[in-house]
Amino acid sequence: MGNIEQEIANLEQQLAEKKAGLEQQSADTEQEVPHAKEILRQVVGEKIQQHLPAGLPAGRQAKPQQDDTTQSYADPELKDKIQELVSLAFNKSLEDGIKEATKSNNPALIDAFHDVLVDQLYDTLIERRKLEAVK
Repeated sequence: MGNIEQEIANLEQQLAEKKAGLEQQSADTEQEVPHAKEILRQVVGEKIQQHLPAGLPAGRQAKPQQDDTTQSYADPELKDKIQELVSLAFNKSLEDGIKEATKSNNPALIDAFHDVLVDQLYDTLIERRKLEAVK
């Protein structure tokens, strides 16, 4: 159980480093720094990317655009699988949850898992007062 605590601490550190880098970059380019949740989405996306098989698109490119296929997100079987993967990530390790999700080779599942995982990690970081909620 301590493993997820360590991983969350590592995520906090990665978030801080990425945010500092983006703040420096935005000072140079006058671009706005993304919100902490978006930075968290990038950090988790990079972790998922490391485990994806070659040739499988990652992240937003993997999300289907047609109405008939986006309904797969509402599929109870997919929802159950995503919740299973998120539970695995929180109860065992992020690494195990990510590896299991990428084994599916299902871009819709991986993308939905990424979204739910980021939401739950974000909520956890807010509860721990490591991040401030958007008002």
